[in-house]
Amino acid sequence: MKILIFSSSAGNGHNSTAKRIKEKVLEKDPTADIKIIDSYNKYASPLKAWIMEDGYFWACNHLLGIYNLAFKCSEKSSFENRNKSNANKDSYCLMYGMLNEIYTFKPDVIISTYIFCSIALRNLKRYYKIPATTMCMTLDYGISPYWECCADGLDYMFLTGKYMIDRFKKLGYSDKQLIVSGIPVADKFSVTLDRADTAKAIGIDPDLFTITVMKASFFPVSAKKLISELKKIKTKIQVVIVNGKDKKQKAKIDKLIKKAGLIHTMHNIGFTDKMVEYLKCTDLVLGKAGGLSTTECINAGVPSLILNHLPQQEIYNKNYLIDNNCAIAVTSSTIAKTINNVLDNPKQLDILKKSTQKVAIHRALNKMYDIISKCSTPDYSDLKVVDSKRQLIKNIDRQRKLDIKTQK
Repeated sequence: MKILIFSSSAGNGHNSTAKRIKEKVLEKDPTADIKIIDSYNKYASPLKAWIMEDGYFWACNHLLGIYNLAFKCSEKSSFENRNKSNANKDSYCLMYGMLNEIYTFKPDVIISTYIFCSIALRNLKRYYKIPATTMCMTLDYGISPYWECCADGLDYMFLTGKYMIDRFKKLGYSDKQLIVSGIPVADKFSVTLDRADTAKAIGIDPDLFTITVMKASFFPVSAKKLISELKKIKTKIQVVIVNGKDKKQKAKIDKLIKKAGLIHTMHNIGFTDKMVEYLKCTDLVLGKAGGLSTTECINAGVPSLILNHLPQQEIYNKNYLIDNNCAIAVTSSTIAKTINNVLDNPKQLDILKKSTQKVAIHRALNKMYDIISKCSTPDYSDLKVVDSKRQLIKNIDRQRKLDIKTQK
């Protein structure tokens, strides 16, 4: 089996998902030939790649209000206007490289983990033969703009939950295309581990109430404010702060902890490959609301304290989790107050944990593999010659305009 995965570095989730899919397929079929392409870095201009990838992080750090406004404006798109959408042109820079990759590699299955790669596939299909089975997936609990632009070009769309089905039908998808799989995170987050043994293995106290702080990209609370809030928690707890690869931030927090005189047991760590183990010893996670990270917590059975000042797609994730009683909303100034309330009301934590278990959809990668493994071998004969990049875009844009007229 040959699988081609088109991904992107816009946010951390798309490439991570591509790697998890590859790992699952190779686990099931070690002979599979799998190729992952970071699409914008490979096919787009350096400026376009920066805008779509580093520019996203910059906007979320410095222009969050404008980013969220643009996101909300994009939600006005509809299935009826799918061929007119500017999102089509935003995918044009990928199409020439993607088509050459497809015709050279000749995959059985093409998987897109990023919406603009999916839109590029749909646009390629307007004029060129794409024999492989094509598929994509949602990686959040809300529905982002532009999925209607992909409806005519994907064979399968994997959804976060059943509640998305009706909305995707309104975007032009059929029942045959839609599969409820859950968000594809590693299976290990769903494995049951003994808390005492696991805590011993990673060097933390299994008996203390434990908060894990996930300091992901554009974490909206300063290190000083975080330590200040922890100091207000009246009961001794255990706090694990995960800084990732940000060594400067870790060093800064180390100094603040040393000066603060906290009563808590503190574990300030950098990057770790033991995230599953830490979550299995955690009572509450404090962090943002990325689709993959919140799903990892949900599948591990851990409720969240979700901060504000989030990009719009994470606001939707936050709202979904709060509505389903899997999380509590906090601000930088209410962290301590909220944790104190939970500590004073153990039944609240019990309800949160039970609700989290109800929402969890486990083994999403296995559900995806079940579909992938059943895909037929495509016929790559009688392919059109790949035109120059300029001519390819002309062909597709002309066909797109014809599709607009035909639709009328």
